[in-house]
Amino acid sequence: MSGRRGPLLALWLALCFHGPLIAGGLYRYSYDAATHEFFADHYARAPFALWDPRWFTGFSVASYPPLVHQLVAIVASLMGYEGAFGAILLAALLAFPIAVWCFARLFVSPGAAGAAAIVAVFVPAATLTADAFGQLPTLVALVLSLLLVCAWARYVERGGRARLALVASLSGLAFTAHHATPLLLLPAALVASFAALLWQGDRGPRIRRAAVATAACATVGALAIAPFWIWSRDAPHQAFIPHLSRADFLSDLDAQSLFFWAMYGVLPALALFGLRAGGRRAAPCAVLALGYAVIGLGGTTPLPSVLFGAQWQWLTYDRFALWAAVALLPIAGVGVERLVAARTAFARGAVALALVALAGYCVVDSSLTLLGTLPHQRDVQPIAEFLNTGDRARWRFQTFGLGETSVRLGYLTNATTIDGAYFSARRVPELAQSGIGMLDYALWWDPSGTTLRRALAAADQYSIRWAFVADVQYEDYLVEAGFRPVATLDGRIAVWEKPGVPPLAAAALRFGDPDLLGILWGTLPLTLFAATVALGFAQHSGVAYARVGRSIARWKPSRRALEGPLSP
Repeated sequence: MSGRRGPLLALWLALCFHGPLIAGGLYRYSYDAATHEFFADHYARAPFALWDPRWFTGFSVASYPPLVHQLVAIVASLMGYEGAFGAILLAALLAFPIAVWCFARLFVSPGAAGAAAIVAVFVPAATLTADAFGQLPTLVALVLSLLLVCAWARYVERGGRARLALVASLSGLAFTAHHATPLLLLPAALVASFAALLWQGDRGPRIRRAAVATAACATVGALAIAPFWIWSRDAPHQAFIPHLSRADFLSDLDAQSLFFWAMYGVLPALALFGLRAGGRRAAPCAVLALGYAVIGLGGTTPLPSVLFGAQWQWLTYDRFALWAAVALLPIAGVGVERLVAARTAFARGAVALALVALAGYCVVDSSLTLLGTLPHQRDVQPIAEFLNTGDRARWRFQTFGLGETSVRLGYLTNATTIDGAYFSARRVPELAQSGIGMLDYALWWDPSGTTLRRALAAADQYSIRWAFVADVQYEDYLVEAGFRPVATLDGRIAVWEKPGVPPLAAAALRFGDPDLLGILWGTLPLTLFAATVALGFAQHSGVAYARVGRSIARWKPSRRALEGPLSP
């Protein structure tokens, strides 16, 4: 397979495969999409303020890197938040196979790297991350991290200040997209790429350049999200919330199904077929894949607790499985290249069957994962209209039984709530110390109702006057806390009210004022984005110009050609 034909074909396949899924709006039902839309709305309303009053009695948006949310906010001015999220998601999914191609060239031949890019289009873990989990920042940071590894390796090989500047800029950009991805992925990926490079050429200069580039990555990456580190120093302690990715996959079949089989599909079989032909250059990639795959087993092995200590219970391990799948792609590309090179009907049929199996698996996988949430999707616009009428937004509200759709109320109304979907930033003791997720479906987390009773008992303290109920099992708890039904909205959503609750002070409804950290947070990510695009374009143009120059230099016409046939 041609080294350049592969990524172009992968780009076309990505558009054909992911385009209809995004146009169909599958991502709208994903778990985290509305959360990221909420953050985007913050930057549209207050681009240089770190304080948002609408969740958790107020919280700092410095708790989550801002790049992707800022990009969604910019595009949302043209097509709304859901449309903007889909547009950025499609761009990330189109860029993903190109980033994989760049990464794979460090470990395998150009032809195998092109094949890896094609397989990358149909990686179940990436589709699940995008369409079912809605983890757009994770996906964008992964793409940027893969491009960073390529730029880092190019600098280690050839040096050059412009290449080093691109490395530093990409590092800052990756951290502003999602801090955990470069923090946990880059060290091992850089070591693997260096191991693949070390046996080629002079080692001394490469080791020195590797040290310089790594220092640049760490310095710029840390500085780019300085407000996040400042916030994390004093962040409120959160009780650990159960997550299936931390379960023992050997005893929990649901966890095994979702976070093991669903993440890989037939990809390991393709990689296993190409492993022997990959050679020693591909060996670091295989080790990288194995390491992340073991960590991605969550609580099945003690490795996460050994590596991360007590904090291992706060991480989610689907991201490690995603990174393991990405590390398998170069070796899978070798397997596909071998089959294509065989030039037999059976071999080519095997490649086509593997790609069709991966593609079908992706769609079914994401759809089945969302199957439990689809019946519970409700239109929250009637609730927003109710809260936006008169002075009702002077009191807080709480939803019960609406599920993930309740998150969109965060940007459809000015009213506030003690609930929210980004648990790391919670400041309400009744929730931070509870070990449950959203209060909206508290009885799913805690069937005893203990946490729900504690939260409702503090309704006066938090000025919770309104409750919107879509599940009757919450009604007895509301009656016990002094609420009473007052109306029913479209969609059979009951409105409950607690009389006599004091309104919020005006200061509790205001966004923060711009300050130095807020201005840094609001400008640096987009500045890094512009700088990275400019540096990447300049290098690409320079390479193209150099190739033309070399072609001209190689063309040396003969004296007879210069003199012409009529010369004396």
